[in-house]
Amino acid sequence: MNKTRGLIYAILAGFIYGFTPILGKLSYMEGSNTLSLTFYRSLLSIPFIFGILKYKKIPLAITKQEIKKLAILSSLGPSLTAITLYGAYNYISVGMTTTIHYIYPVLVAAVSVIIFKEKISKEKILALVLSTIGVALFFEGSFSIVGVILALLSGVIYGAHLLYIDKSGLNAMYPFKISLFLSAFASIYMFIFGMISKTLVFNMSIKGWIYTLLVSIFVSVLANTLITMAVKNVGPTVTAIVGMFEPITSILLGIILLNEPFTLKNIFACILILTGVLIITLIKEEKVKIKTVLSK
Repeated sequence: MNKTRGLIYAILAGFIYGFTPILGKLSYMEGSNTLSLTFYRSLLSIPFIFGILKYKKIPLAITKQEIKKLAILSSLGPSLTAITLYGAYNYISVGMTTTIHYIYPVLVAAVSVIIFKEKISKEKILALVLSTIGVALFFEGSFSIVGVILALLSGVIYGAHLLYIDKSGLNAMYPFKISLFLSAFASIYMFIFGMISKTLVFNMSIKGWIYTLLVSIFVSVLANTLITMAVKNVGPTVTAIVGMFEPITSILLGIILLNEPFTLKNIFACILILTGVLIITLIKEEKVKIKTVLSK
């Protein structure tokens, strides 16, 4: 396990997850919808991931047990989380959706301690509290109960996704190999559901396809792979806490690209989140230094 790399992977994934919702909303304006974006996000990523695996000469063979685990994992992260999260964007703002979605770090920490009997340090608890308060400060304005429920479900399901990566043993598999099968299963799930519900869109503007392709590359190829690598190196709890870097990205890009206001409350919220992430980072580095000294 490499703690520093794991933290970097988690921060990068949070950054990517933070700006892709804007691309998602732009694709909706060009003829797409929630289910179509989720379907194409997975489908269009397959050639890119396959090319990476071929270049790296990674064998694609997997066991029957791994197929079952990957099928379950795909139903959580790339499928149900994406549907509920993108669905929430249709009812409430990106900022509010992100805020509610971030119940998952608390859930991951709680489940890890209560069910899996893992120890959680005082530093992690402090980082979790500060970051959670920071995210909560972004919550404001009117809202739709449907949007709130969808955003809440997205957080619960994504928390289960992180825990399953760690506890199923899949984190030992090559990261891009996991991403390939997750995208393949998610494409099948979304196609079937889309055809049954008749909500799958086949006609979009050129801009719509470009936005969708960008979301596919950034999320399915990069961010989903980075999350797997982060969980492998620092575990689901730390990955969840550091992932709170995402709302800062959403807020800053909203200001830059959408001319959204930046209030003192938002500044304070960003400071709290960054403080929480910094605590996790410094504690991990300190522990690595101590182990290095003791080993000499």
